[in-house]
Amino acid sequence: MSDDDGPELSAETFNALMEFYKEQEERENHQKLISSDIVENNLAFTENWQLSQFWYDEETIDILANVACKITGPHSKIALISCPSLYNKIKHISQDCEINLFEYDKRFAVYGQDFIFYDYKAPLAVSRDKSKYYDLVIADPPFLSEECLT
Repeated sequence: MSDDDGPELSAETFNALMEFYKEQEERENHQKLISSDIVENNLAFTENWQLSQFWYDEETIDILANVACKITGPHSKIALISCPSLYNKIKHISQDCEINLFEYDKRFAVYGQDFIFYDYKAPLAVSRDKSKYYDLVIADPPFLSEECLT
């Protein structure tokens, strides 16, 4: 083997790697299918009062989503903090925007990479690179208390 030759995988290792990539792609495609089905069919999640969840009514969702999309424009990055009832509408209106839902309720993990687990009791657990990443942040904390707002 000369210095110009790169490392080579055995046929068995190469096949295992290809199988891994194939399975990973299948999982990602399955997750995308689930996420798009949820968005397209606007599947409803019920409020969980134990988590202090209170959804916006349709009129409020329409107003907030339309304003958010209008002020950010195409290819924007929007963060939704503890306001999951806005996700489907904004995602539908601005399909070319990146929407991230920061939410404690893990039912919303079906949104795939758009879901970021968020606990207001541990706000610094969110990656620092997100601090200046978004063009717009919409926050609706679950409790109107100082500990939840700071």
